[in-house]
Amino acid sequence: MIDVIIPCYNAEKTLSRAVNSVLKQKKLNILWIIDDCSIDSSYELAKNFANQFPNKIKVEKLSKNSGVAKARNWGAINSESRFIAFLDADDEYEENALDVAMAIFEYKPETCLVRLDLKPIDIDKKYINHPNFNFAWQHMKMTCGGNIVFNRAFFLACGGFPQNDLFKKFGGEDGALGIATTKIGLVATAFNNAGVLHHCRKGMHAERLLDTILFKKTSPDISENDISEANQITDNICISIKNLTNILNTSNIGICPFTVEEHIEKI
Repeated sequence: MIDVIIPCYNAEKTLSRAVNSVLKQKKLNILWIIDDCSIDSSYELAKNFANQFPNKIKVEKLSKNSGVAKARNWGAINSESRFIAFLDADDEYEENALDVAMAIFEYKPETCLVRLDLKPIDIDKKYINHPNFNFAWQHMKMTCGGNIVFNRAFFLACGGFPQNDLFKKFGGEDGALGIATTKIGLVATAFNNAGVLHHCRKGMHAERLLDTILFKKTSPDISENDISEANQITDNICISIKNLTNILNTSNIGICPFTVEEHIEKI
C-alpha cells in the first residue's frame, strides 16, 4: 500500500479534485495533506476531508510558510509506509495510477522510484503545437515532483527534496532530486499507463522549462553560479547515497571497541 502526500498552499479551488482522485485509488494507505500556512480556506477544507475519512486522511499544518519542498518532506517524515507518492494539489490521479506503481515495485523490488505518466491539461497551444513538444515534455515527466512514487527509505536517504532557496529562482527543486535519482538508483518509468493529469496554468514551473527548451528563453535572474550551485546540490545527493551504500555494504557488523589516542601538538 502507498501513502500519498499532497503539499497544499492556497489550493481551495483544486484541492477537492486532487483529494477525490486519491481516494479512488485502491492501493491507497493514508493520504497526508500538508498545509503550508495557506491564507485561504485550504486548511479548513482539508480538515473537513479528514473528518469525513478519519481512517484515510491525515492533515498537518506547518508552523510557518516554508515552501513545497518542506511540506513534501514533512509528509514523508510523518508517513510510516514503505512507499510514498507525491501529488500536487492542483493535479489529479487517473484511475488505477497507484496500481501501476505498486505492480512495478512488486515485480522489481530493487526499484527506487516509479515515475507515472504526466499528461498536460489545458496547456498553451504555443507549446503543444511546437514540433519538439514531446521531447521537451519528456523533461517534465522526468523532473516533476508530482508524478513520482518512492521507496520511502530511498527518499529519506536522499535527504528528501532540497530546501535551498536557490530553487525558487528555477521554479522548483524537483529537478535536482530527479536528476540525482537517475544517477544512483533504478528509476522505473510507466509512461504508457494510467498516470497524473497535470492541470496547467500561467506561471507554472512547466512554462519555465518549456520556454527554455523550446524557445531558448532563460531567466535573467539565473546566473552561471546559480546553475553551478544547483548542480552541486544534485552531486551532493549522489555522494550521500554512495556513502550510505558503503556503510550498508560493509561486512563488519556488530560492536567494535576502539581506543582513540589524543595527540597534542607541542609548540
